[in-house]
Amino acid sequence: MEPGASWSRLSVYAVLCLALILLWVASPSEAGLYFGQGKCKHNDKIFKPGQKFQRGCDKCYCEEEGFFCITPMRPTSWPKKCKPIYMDCSYRIVYRSHPDKDCRAYSWVG
Repeated sequence: MEPGASWSRLSVYAVLCLALILLWVASPSEAGLYFGQGKCKHNDKIFKPGQKFQRGCDKCYCEEEGFFCITPMRPTSWPKKCKPIYMDCSYRIVYRSHPDKDCRAYSWVG
């Protein structure tokens, strides 16, 4: 095994642990996750490890090995008495008869 391989593997594990923590604390509408390797670059700007940026509605975080992004999820099913409302890169499920009251979605997809 190469000398730097264990550190590289350790940083991957650290990123995965951080991603799991973010998934745990993220709201239901922010739970999709994807990774990118190489330079942490967006709109021709290069970001350093520890910096974050927004790619559309995705929140991205830079690491030594690349970056990971949390993408907003969208509801796929909800009770007939409810409806989804798209708001600022996320969805809110509300009762049709009382749009000021939240309703639960049955499932989400990212």
